[in-house]
Amino acid sequence: MDIVRFILIFLIAGTAYYLLLQWPPIETVHSTNESSPLYEELESSSKDSLSPLQPPALSSPDPEVVSSKRVSSFKSFFVENDVLKLKIEGETGAVNSAVLKKVKRNAFGEDSLDFLSSEPSRSYFLNSGFFLNSGAFIKPKFLSMKESTTSEGWKSYSLRGEDEGLGFERLVILKPELYSVTVTDKVVAKNISGPTTITPYAIINRDGFAVKGDAFAYAYLGPVFSTQEERFEKISFEDLAEESFKKSSPGGWSALIQHYFLSAWVPDQSKTFLFQARKNSNNRFSVGYTEAPVTLEKQGDTASSSNTLYVGPKLAKQLDKLHPDLDLVLDYGFLWWLGVPIYWLLGFGYEIFQNWGVAIIFLTIMLKLLLWPLSASAYRSMGKMRTLTPKLQALQSQHGDDKQKMGQAMMELYKKEGVNPLGGCLPMLAQMPFFLAFYWVLVETVELRHSPFVFWITDLSSKDPLFVLPILNAAGMYYSQKLTPTPPNADPMQAQMMKYFPLVFALIFAWFPAGLVLYWLVNMLVTLLQQWWYYRKEGGSVFSSES
Repeated sequence: MDIVRFILIFLIAGTAYYLLLQWPPIETVHSTNESSPLYEELESSSKDSLSPLQPPALSSPDPEVVSSKRVSSFKSFFVENDVLKLKIEGETGAVNSAVLKKVKRNAFGEDSLDFLSSEPSRSYFLNSGFFLNSGAFIKPKFLSMKESTTSEGWKSYSLRGEDEGLGFERLVILKPELYSVTVTDKVVAKNISGPTTITPYAIINRDGFAVKGDAFAYAYLGPVFSTQEERFEKISFEDLAEESFKKSSPGGWSALIQHYFLSAWVPDQSKTFLFQARKNSNNRFSVGYTEAPVTLEKQGDTASSSNTLYVGPKLAKQLDKLHPDLDLVLDYGFLWWLGVPIYWLLGFGYEIFQNWGVAIIFLTIMLKLLLWPLSASAYRSMGKMRTLTPKLQALQSQHGDDKQKMGQAMMELYKKEGVNPLGGCLPMLAQMPFFLAFYWVLVETVELRHSPFVFWITDLSSKDPLFVLPILNAAGMYYSQKLTPTPPNADPMQAQMMKYFPLVFALIFAWFPAGLVLYWLVNMLVTLLQQWWYYRKEGGSVFSSES
């Protein structure tokens, strides 16, 4: 058996198997009570909520049963900048709508995407504030909002409310072009009967419903945390269904990520927090953190908590400014050390050409130039092997079916001519990590979402609608096979199977994102150019029909 072709088959099969492992699993869609107003979720006791750093000495009462037909009389408030518009529910203070003004809903539409409310029958909201020592959430019951503009040109919104002898104020600040929002919650004791202990919190509450997306574009969906102990820790919904998560740490952040988008809370890094996640009894998941409890002793005492909310696309530059580890939500897998520079190079290409498809071509050529010395050595070896075809055929005629003698004679000939029979494997070995790393970069790069290339390709993150790129790629693979020398003692069955590989890859690539197939096609064309050049230099016949 030809060991070179065996290794190539093994690499290709291994890559295909790895990608199939990334196929989205069948996710359980958790049922919800669609008729329940949002504020009813926040009436639960600590049995279904986040816990303070030091839990209450006494257990909390069971959650209050409230009729799902009850309707809140509080209005909602809207805060916005040029890229983001948030809807804040007056009674609970929860953010249950986040319109991303410059993000399209689909490849052809101009409508802005409502990230939190894209699935009306599902539950997804964010909140911050305080809860009592008993575990019950305190409702701010906002009744008014004042809007202003700071001297720096930032939008500032001040919401005020009052309930149960406590006054509430929330200051929301939005800066231009940013998806991050500074949220400061403040409570003041106005008419309390005695010492009142409250705990600041920040929470993300979501169903476990799956995100609609293309096959072979799977990305992790679920909670992630960054703590002093671990910079980036995934806690899947499936894990939370078995066991809740708690970890105390100074600084850090908590988030819930999905394909292209995320919601995250980033606290004051000078304090210590209890980061938590759990599945609630209502089949929803809570992700967030709490600070140390604060006790209001007398009238006029105050407590405040400031957090930064990020809700929007995974933009590395914006995320890195909020926290050094927040850009890790762009999950490039175990090849992150290749993914980070590849993403940078891809962005650099876009800055030059202002087209993400051309940027992919630019990136591919840069990677091929980087690997050129290694590839050159391999193709020289393959070129020499191709010139030895007549001598190998003569050895085949001399030794007939004696494979042992034929193998020994071939190795002596290779040694005499200075040819490495394994040299042809090096290009495939070298480019496989780059191919896998680029796959994850493509999956995680939100800038490619609904980004057009040329003519019929209107979305580089989706499959080629006319399958032109997969067909061209198959043609390139077929011609590359014609250029690759086949030893005369190669297994005929294996050689026959190899002829169908271009067709197999065409069928696989037909469902891959167009951007990834474009990368592979350009990589193939440059490879063919390299083969042609070095075969010519070695004196081989490029257009020989022998294979």
